[in-house]
Amino acid sequence: MHKVVETVQKSLSEIVSDYDSKSFVLAVSAGIDSMALLNACVTLRLNFEVAHCNYHLRGYESDDDQQFIEKYCEDLAIPIRVKEFNVELEKLKGESVQMTARRLRFDWFNQLIEQNEYDFLLLAHHLDDQIESFFINFFRGTGIKGMAGIRKLNGNRLRPMLELTKNDIEQYANYLEMEYREDSSNSDYKYVRNKIRHHLIPLLKELRPEIHDVFLKNNRKMAIAQEALDWSFNDQFSEIDEKAMDKNWFFQVQGYYQYAFLEKFGFNSTQLHNLQTAGVGTIFESDSHQIFVNRDNLEIHAIEKKEEVQYKLTSIQNLESNEISLLIEERVGSIIENSSKNKISVSKSEIVFPLVLRKWAAGDSFVPLGMKGSKKLSDFFIDEKLDQTEKRAQWLLVNGDSRIIWVLGRRLSNEFKVTNETKLSVIFETK
Repeated sequence: MHKVVETVQKSLSEIVSDYDSKSFVLAVSAGIDSMALLNACVTLRLNFEVAHCNYHLRGYESDDDQQFIEKYCEDLAIPIRVKEFNVELEKLKGESVQMTARRLRFDWFNQLIEQNEYDFLLLAHHLDDQIESFFINFFRGTGIKGMAGIRKLNGNRLRPMLELTKNDIEQYANYLEMEYREDSSNSDYKYVRNKIRHHLIPLLKELRPEIHDVFLKNNRKMAIAQEALDWSFNDQFSEIDEKAMDKNWFFQVQGYYQYAFLEKFGFNSTQLHNLQTAGVGTIFESDSHQIFVNRDNLEIHAIEKKEEVQYKLTSIQNLESNEISLLIEERVGSIIENSSKNKISVSKSEIVFPLVLRKWAAGDSFVPLGMKGSKKLSDFFIDEKLDQTEKRAQWLLVNGDSRIIWVLGRRLSNEFKVTNETKLSVIFETK
């Protein structure tokens, strides 16, 4: 039995003793890792079906991947399910393409598991993926939890190849003369993971040839440490009522546990630090929750989410609603309007309809008037000293090409300013 098959079998038996009686759905991209796991599952005669996602992000390559895996499964009589996505259409505000694709595929995988009553989702992550994730989380400052890495079993997601190296998988592919597809985006250095994969890991291997063994030992130790911390945390906080938490007790708890508890509600380490000296009546906010500081206790409540409202303007027309009003006027010539923070003028040549009036979202950025480079709105808000309530209430005027024209009442975008060459100006005014 080849090392890859033996390791997959060992991992399965350690986690699911009766794995041969379970049903699995295997996520297959058509790349070397998932194709290796597919062939190992065939050898072990697992009861499984294949799930493949086509995001249509690489043109004909994406379609070729789909056709390849469909033909491969057909030849081996393996049931396959395929889901096609339009990632750009499905993106939420503030999401990257990678984040959207991940959300879409796991939503679909969860749906498949629920509808077809699979016992587990099989994923083809391996030890090199672990090392890459370690450094990504290290750079993000995630602490032990992030650096402990990917778990073999997380809910119903099972990763039986986590102790195999990329080289193990490549040798297995050569041994089988296995067909698979190459993803060209894996060579794109705009992604941090690819920089780590192609630059940092080879350097680590040069410095310490046995880096995989060293990392595996340390990873196991960190995972054990994290499990101990989780157990201790759950023991202390299992019966805590977050709506009436004794303030003195909370601040006597070890700092790690304080942060672990507040992190669940979206709060960060800076807010925890400020909370320790906050006076009675202070309110802290995350994107999802509020902390109310009382004399003897802390109250944590979820922020009631209101349905997002946005307005589309298809032409030069005024907008009147219960929430906001916007007066729009077109004028001939180069009109510079700066009499009020609630009134601006822009160059009409830059405007693309429809315009959208909406609230700000994480990931939004613009070029503030007087600057050349782009700035995240979250950073702009810090400079403006906005609190969470003011941030959530902030309206944006967005161009038809998705560029932000105006942070209402605060700053015009430099990209839309009126110049001496402006022939037509558009005046926007809000109340």
